Amino acid sequence: MRIVSVQGHQGSGGPPVDGEVPGGLVAMVGRSGRLRAWAHHMLAGDDESVRVTTRPRVPDPALTRLPANLRRALESGLGFTTAEEVVEAGTSALALLAGLDRVDAARLSLVRLRGSPDPEPLDRAEAIMERIRELEGAPEGMAALEAELRSLRGDDAEITGDVEAAMMEWLRERQDAETQLGAYRDRARELKLRIEALGEAGGEAPCPTCGRALREHREEVLGALHEEWEGIVQDGSWWRRRREQLEGKPKRLQELEGRALRLHAATEALAEQVEVARSRVRELTEARLKLAERVAGGAVGEDRGGASRIPGPVWQAVDRALYRTARSLRESARNALLDRTSRILARMTGGRILAAGWSGTGRLDLFGLEGPLHPPVDEDEATAHVAARIAAAQTVAARAGTPFPPLIIAEPFDRMDDAVKIRTVGLLRGVLGPVFEQVLLMTRGEIVDFSPEAFDAIVEIRRDTRSGPARLRRVPAGLGPLRLRHGSDGLQAPV
Repeated sequence: MRIVSVQGHQGSGGPPVDGEVPGGLVAMVGRSGRLRAWAHHMLAGDDESVRVTTRPRVPDPALTRLPANLRRALESGLGFTTAEEVVEAGTSALALLAGLDRVDAARLSLVRLRGSPDPEPLDRAEAIMERIRELEGAPEGMAALEAELRSLRGDDAEITGDVEAAMMEWLRERQDAETQLGAYRDRARELKLRIEALGEAGGEAPCPTCGRALREHREEVLGALHEEWEGIVQDGSWWRRRREQLEGKPKRLQELEGRALRLHAATEALAEQVEVARSRVRELTEARLKLAERVAGGAVGEDRGGASRIPGPVWQAVDRALYRTARSLRESARNALLDRTSRILARMTGGRILAAGWSGTGRLDLFGLEGPLHPPVDEDEATAHVAARIAAAQTVAARAGTPFPPLIIAEPFDRMDDAVKIRTVGLLRGVLGPVFEQVLLMTRGEIVDFSPEAFDAIVEIRRDTRSGPARLRRVPAGLGPLRLRHGSDGLQAPV
């Protein structure tokens, strides 16, 4: 789905607005903040005097499950002033797509059932309730196993590093021994040849230093060469034994490899346990959703009078199960959103911001290499806001199984660092097509100067005169045509 055109008037009785909106990654450039705000509201559908035409005309049915105001907020970003608000909206959307609406409907139905003399809907749900009770501790068990797995994987990574370091040290020492042994063998061979040559040449053998005949100094030189040769042979023998010692892996390396193998096996076994625990949690969620459907289907929503025949403990157990289901769906949705936000933040900042977490006070915490960023600077808050917008749209699209409607990114994009802006545009280009058919970036325009080739189109938001009407004017995007000249005939061909 994408916006294809806008038609109407700038306010009641104002000048006309009529223009096409390109697809892909589009820079909507306006030097005036007021003009950008006008275009933002217009494209978001907030200006009733302007008709925005989309193709197709309605969102994918999977997305229509979301409230219209929530969907439009995620698309346009209007109404969000902080990253926390984006995370909360994205969490709500994901939880609804996962079945939160069914749970909420069931809880309302349960309220009506409390005054009903007919306990049949809850009686029919007894088997489901029994299975829910059996699986009640699954989330806590899964969390404990996941924490243990993270710790074990940390130990595994550490021992793997130790093995690699020990292996490199052993190979380096063995190579050094081989090199030294080879050098001593070559020197011994050289000395042996010189000694033999002196023996054959007699007193007329040349001095190795000055080149004159040795004569009466021959024996002295021979003695020195013999002495050096013996020392070389002795040292070479030591290096030969050292090389033989290093032929097999050192004991420490063998012990480390054994520990690494045991840790690998333990990690794999625990990973299987974690997967089983996760399947139990998924079964618990499905059982709770099934219970919600059973309760919602059994409640007729009318007060039939009479004293309640539904036992209070049963009613409370069902209500508690539905409440926990709603909480679990929201927590899972928030965790999924924060996980994607963290990955996007790491890409946008080049690894300077590694993760985003949710505090108990409802604040988005940012983490770098040195730990939490307290307090985050304005540029980092702006980056987190934009990252959460992109993450929410991506995650909703993945959960719904459909491309996201036009994504409009405005403030606080221009408050981000220049390098972060460039990486963000590159990230958006990478998700065009499978996730976004159209991304409209409302900006002052510096990013266009930095990376003109990144955009499929550039649209200026401008006024020809100070008091004239605002206009949308498409300008060339990219690096422009490249012309090649062939030979001396002056023929040119655009590329």
